[in-house]
Amino acid sequence: MIHGVSREPTPGVLNSGVPVTHSTRNRFIASLAVALLLGAAAWNCARAGEKPRTRVLLIGVDAGEWDVLGPLLDAGRCPNFARMRDQGSAGKLRSLEPLTKSPIIWASIATGKVPRKHGILDFFVKQRAQERSRARAAKAPGEEESPATSNLWRARTIWQILGGLGRTVGVVGWWTTWPAQPVNGLLVSDYVQYDLGSWPRKDSRRTYPDSLDATVERLRRTPESVSWAEIFQFVPAIDTTNVTPKQEELVRNLKWVYAADMTFYRVAMELYRQRHPDFFTVYFRGVDEISHLYWDIDLPGYSNPPLTDAEMAWIRHLIPNYYVFTDRLLGNFLKEAGKDTDVIVCSDHGFMGGGKGVMAHKLDGMIFMMGPHVVKGGSISGATVLDIAPTILAIYGLPTARDMDGRPIPGGLDPGIVKRVERETRLETYETARAPGQSEEPLRSPVDEELRERLRSLGYIQ
Repeated sequence: MIHGVSREPTPGVLNSGVPVTHSTRNRFIASLAVALLLGAAAWNCARAGEKPRTRVLLIGVDAGEWDVLGPLLDAGRCPNFARMRDQGSAGKLRSLEPLTKSPIIWASIATGKVPRKHGILDFFVKQRAQERSRARAAKAPGEEESPATSNLWRARTIWQILGGLGRTVGVVGWWTTWPAQPVNGLLVSDYVQYDLGSWPRKDSRRTYPDSLDATVERLRRTPESVSWAEIFQFVPAIDTTNVTPKQEELVRNLKWVYAADMTFYRVAMELYRQRHPDFFTVYFRGVDEISHLYWDIDLPGYSNPPLTDAEMAWIRHLIPNYYVFTDRLLGNFLKEAGKDTDVIVCSDHGFMGGGKGVMAHKLDGMIFMMGPHVVKGGSISGATVLDIAPTILAIYGLPTARDMDGRPIPGGLDPGIVKRVERETRLETYETARAPGQSEEPLRSPVDEELRERLRSLGYIQ
């Protein structure tokens, strides 16, 4: 069975790629028993009405940068981020060192583990020898590598851990989630943003369960559907009959980025309202892509021919206005989540420009937390991307496993929760054995070339 493609209605404990010896199996069984007891206790408390059922909403904002957001907060232009800062905790979130690529970091956020443990090591993975030979024969050397796919994960994500303990989960838009894997709830993969083209809808594997695909297609925005009025949220209105080539290029890029984020937003919001699972997460990549494309407009050699003064003045509005747009999306989620939900917003890295691909990233990103388990007015320092999954586990009263590389964030969570979880016997692992016969090769899809072109436009690949 190929990992992540099975459509069993009740997913079991998912696979990690950790070799299992007799002692490892015994440790895992003991660890899982403790975790199941903790999960059952939390479930029973909620059913008995002792406290509201614990819910967490995790929102990913790729490349969220304090140097942009800070002045917008001071100017009152991002009231929802400001609300999270004032009514919860906020600070910097350290990324993986050395600087690396987004899928790798988001996998660490989802698992609390370093890359060598979770198995997502790049945008692309080399194919087997016979596949490389076919690519060379077809004179397509760039296709000797395929995009990393969900069957390559070697560690369980936070939504798999919680789902295995009976919590309902929802996941929308995360990197490396195609083909959509079975979860205790719903999963909409990152591939929903790409054009299906001739891809057979019945075999797209973009969602779990498969029946969600129709909902996604109904809500999906295409670049062609984006209106000038929507474009003018981000840049000053111009005469659309007299657009310069550089303005036309910006509009084309912005339509693609905006359509992808709006697709994730529309799908996530409808499913969140309908299902309201115990754990829900959605990922937005627009800030990252807009930053890669337009951060460096003042640098010599940015454009050939150079931008005119009028074009530079026009483009300069784009990045801050995209943060304001993201703040509006956040506000809608906060309204839907309500006061009994713990909300975490984080970025995988910051942004500083001055280079291509990861060389434009900054190690410090941002984190905001708000909710019943979060310190009000707290200042978060010393936190890393590896701490997000352990923090979410702590909110649910679950311990950090010994094979995780992060810890609950002390400056954000209520100190009593951190102390209580630290007193618990730490589990060895939440992992199980990799399924026999599970493929370790990336799976091909009809959108591989579109994905490759997007990454090329952002400077990640040549």
